[in-house]
Amino acid sequence: MVSFARASLIAATLVVTPAVWAPSVWAAEDLVIPSNPIPTASGARPAPGPLSGRLSLPDGAGPYPVVILLHGCGGIGNGENMRRWVGRLNDWGYAALVLNSFRAREVTTVCAPADQPKVTALDRAGDVLNAASALQHQPGIDGGRIGVVGFSHGGGTATTVTRRAFEAFKPGLLKAVVNYYGPCRQPEYFGTTPLLALNGDADNWGDPAATCAAFKAALPAGAKMDVHTYKDVVHGFDNPDVNPRRVLLGHPMQYDWTASRDSFERTHAFLDHYLRKRPD
Repeated sequence: MVSFARASLIAATLVVTPAVWAPSVWAAEDLVIPSNPIPTASGARPAPGPLSGRLSLPDGAGPYPVVILLHGCGGIGNGENMRRWVGRLNDWGYAALVLNSFRAREVTTVCAPADQPKVTALDRAGDVLNAASALQHQPGIDGGRIGVVGFSHGGGTATTVTRRAFEAFKPGLLKAVVNYYGPCRQPEYFGTTPLLALNGDADNWGDPAATCAAFKAALPAGAKMDVHTYKDVVHGFDNPDVNPRRVLLGHPMQYDWTASRDSFERTHAFLDHYLRKRPD
């Protein structure tokens, strides 16, 4: 595994608010994305109608590499932390697509255990492939350099989309995937898409630190996965809106300035390593 020398809430802050676009959150283009079945991935249910996404391009001349952002279990919410991530990625030279997996399904939250079957990580992994396929034909986008960053439920989705069954749909479609504090499960299905998992060791929502460490330990030598765990850090650590600490459904959440800044450096280095080079 490459050592990234540069590396020294939840997308919706997990607040259970309607998964709709907040007006004028950021200047961008709204996309309508077909939701088609993924024939190679059993259990990935397409949405009943088109997916929605909001695409923002950086300044300068394209075509640009692009990162698909995946919200948490509470949907996009007010969009503030997504707006920060869009700006961060644009500043790094990446286009950013905020993908809404809930709107087309008329779902607002899957945070509570009883709601989780409404939209699963398998379903959303299929959404990612549909979005990536659409981006390949989007003006200004380099369809050969597509990455994913997901948060909590979206982070678990990010890990899920690295499975061989999803890779088989369009081999090489995704070049890099980042999982922010989502669980990592079923390592026996892991493919070849590079994966970075970032989590806190005090996070009890899905136990991402323990599950992602176990996931990596189960992979064969040379597998393209890197895990970094922050001591005494809980869920939503990248989100300044989650401060002071709050508890949702028994799970503590809190912003952590030090962990967030370090995670941004690691994510930036990881994306640059896998997405900056144009494919031959």
